[in-house]
Amino acid sequence: MSAKLRRSTLVLFGLPDYAVYLAAVPMSLYLPFVYSRDLGLELTEIGLILMLARITDVVTDPLIGFLSDRTETRFGRRKPWLALGALVMMISAWQLFAPSGVVDNWHLLIWSMLLWLGWTMINIPYFAWGAELSDDYDDRTRITGWRQAFGYLGNVSVLLIPSLSGQLFGYGSVPQEGLTIVGFMALVLLPTLVFLALWLVPEAETARKTEVDLIDSCKQMFSNGSFMILFIGFLMLSMGTTWASSLFMLFATFVVDVETSTQTLLLGFYLTQLISLPAWVWISFRIGKKETWVAGAVIYVLATPGYMMLGPGDVAGFCVVLGLYGIASGNFVAISLSMKADLIEIAGYRTGAHVAGSYMAVWSLGQKFFQALAVGMALPIVSYFGFDPRGENGPDELLALTLTLTIPPMLLYAASVFVIWRFPLSSERLVRLRKKFLRREERREAAA
Repeated sequence: MSAKLRRSTLVLFGLPDYAVYLAAVPMSLYLPFVYSRDLGLELTEIGLILMLARITDVVTDPLIGFLSDRTETRFGRRKPWLALGALVMMISAWQLFAPSGVVDNWHLLIWSMLLWLGWTMINIPYFAWGAELSDDYDDRTRITGWRQAFGYLGNVSVLLIPSLSGQLFGYGSVPQEGLTIVGFMALVLLPTLVFLALWLVPEAETARKTEVDLIDSCKQMFSNGSFMILFIGFLMLSMGTTWASSLFMLFATFVVDVETSTQTLLLGFYLTQLISLPAWVWISFRIGKKETWVAGAVIYVLATPGYMMLGPGDVAGFCVVLGLYGIASGNFVAISLSMKADLIEIAGYRTGAHVAGSYMAVWSLGQKFFQALAVGMALPIVSYFGFDPRGENGPDELLALTLTLTIPPMLLYAASVFVIWRFPLSSERLVRLRKKFLRREERREAAA
């Protein structure tokens, strides 16, 4: 059992996520608007290009996860990937967020592909490193909690810093200026914060074989019942939240009629995520990770029908629903990744191999696929029922939008609760399994 990590180590390890969020969030928040309105690209082509840029993840996610498990350098297994990924991502973010010269579809496609490549090179080894950083049940939640807190702070900064800059210096209030500011921040902070973590936070030293090939690794993963329960529950909840967020702007604009206040509402949502996260971490120490995860998902289930009670000008009610969503989502990523780190430890004992990178890669790829599926289903459904963001929408069309925002996500949240409640790995069970595998290893060493 390793000693609990110092807070300074947790802070240093979490810092890179702040810069990663700075470089990733504007891809959906700012980029389509700026490249269509200010830089003259067609909105339909922008959407296709951004989708194509993510298709490469089908290859890069499992490949980088598999390779990072098998990388052996004097700097560590995960760190070289983060260093190279930070370089690729910071250059790509600057080219995308503050472009100079001719900006065409090829510019957007090439640099978007490179940005997501850099993101994958950072995130999968980074999450694997976090899963291996401690073998303490609660410490793993502290690791994911601090990292996610810096990520949420990055969300807040993407909206807040350009707005403050516009108020104080007269530059940053419009989307293109805000995108340039965020690009400059990513250019400086990505290498700086990643370097600090690489320099000051050690990698765990675990001696395991690494000869398991990619096919065997996948077979072992998908035959792991506990992992599949967590994976399916996570994907359901992730699909529900993505479904709801893909319709958020349409609902806010056409149903609640608060288009001019959406940036403020989103800032409040992100702040609620950030503020609620420490409370969820504390709760997980008291009642357990599975129970905490379920509590957050139940809040999603209870809050979602609130959308059906909103109409034009119901800003207070909208804030209540978004506030509940912010509280619920404060626990989602951090607790899920902490639970997955427990599973990865046991999987490592069972296989005798480094598996964290492969597990993180499959997790990431599944999440991206189900998020894409959510967007690909939600928007056509509201269109099928006659809703048109460029035309007139009557009560029937607005009701269809509201029901599409409400019913499928609520069912997905409820299903995730049902699935995750079957998750078997508690703190006590983790200790028992760890002792069992350690005794097995001791017997093998004695017999050798």
